[in-house]
Amino acid sequence: MSQWPLDTLAAKNAFYGNFQAKGWGDEHLVRIQPPFVMYYERKPMSRGILVNKGCASAMLAAFNEIFERCQHDQRKVDATGASDFGGCYNPRPIAGSSNWSNHSWACAIDLSPGTNGFRTDSTTTLSHIVIDAFKRQGALWGGDYHGRKDPMHFEFVSR
Repeated sequence: MSQWPLDTLAAKNAFYGNFQAKGWGDEHLVRIQPPFVMYYERKPMSRGILVNKGCASAMLAAFNEIFERCQHDQRKVDATGASDFGGCYNPRPIAGSSNWSNHSWACAIDLSPGTNGFRTDSTTTLSHIVIDAFKRQGALWGGDYHGRKDPMHFEFVSR
C-alpha cells in the first residue's frame, strides 16, 4: 500500500501532477481494465477506467480483490455494487465548494451512484467486500466522512 498525499492542493499536485498543466493528461492518465465487466449508465464499458497512474495499481488491486472474493462470478460482483461505475476523472469543483474535487486528479472513483448519493448517515448499498478492498489499498471512503456522507466515493489521499 502506498502512502497517499495529503488532501491539499500542493500535496496532490506534487504527487499526482497539476491537472491544469498543459500535457498533464498524456503524462499522468492511464486506463485500467478491471477483471470484471463495469457498467456506466447500465451500458458495458469496453475501454476501461481512466485513472491517475499514481493510484492505478492500487485501484486495480482493489478490483482484483473484489473479483477474487466474488469467486470470479460477475453476478456476485454486480450484487456488491462494484460494477456500477459513476466516474473517476472529471475536472470540477467539489459540489457546493470552490475547491477542486479529487476527481480532477483522477484519484477518486464513484461506485453504485444511483443508490449511494450524498447523505447525512452512513447507509450504503455497497457491499463491505468493496469498501474493505478499497480501504486495504489505503483509500478513504466517503461513507466515513463526518457531516455530509458520500458512500459512493473512494479517494486515494490522506488526512
